[in-house]
Amino acid sequence: MAQLYRLQGQIELKCEADKFFDVWAHKIYLVQKICPDKVQKTVLNKGEWHKPGAELTGYYVINDVGESASIKTRVDEIDEKNRCVVHSYHEGYIMEKLYRSFTSKMQVTPKGKGCVITWSYEYEKMIEDAPDANLYLHFNFAMATDVDAYLCKA
Repeated sequence: MAQLYRLQGQIELKCEADKFFDVWAHKIYLVQKICPDKVQKTVLNKGEWHKPGAELTGYYVINDVGESASIKTRVDEIDEKNRCVVHSYHEGYIMEKLYRSFTSKMQVTPKGKGCVITWSYEYEKMIEDAPDANLYLHFNFAMATDVDAYLCKA
């Protein structure tokens, strides 16, 4: 039986929890505007941007390692009460070359005037020497920092 890996990390931001959650849960299309050096384009393939079942294709660049690729994701859950969004990934570079399964959960928790973002991943490696998901965790933290700066400026 294949091994299921888990990874989790947190980042503290200055923006309001509800504003950050709103971008990630309801207006994910704004991320390409906010982080053009990381996300070139996000395409809605099926459904509605802000609803579970939506299928998206994101075209991204991770400059640290020169990874430029696309990923197809499905919004599996949007939990308004707990400010949580769950995505599963289905096509694209990481799903063709590295992982058999990959899901992410992003949760926003208010903290003072700001918030704490927790990203969790569960994944199964396709090949034994596939990298851990740390690269994607740091990439999402970099996007979160850009979104934070954008929301604090607005």
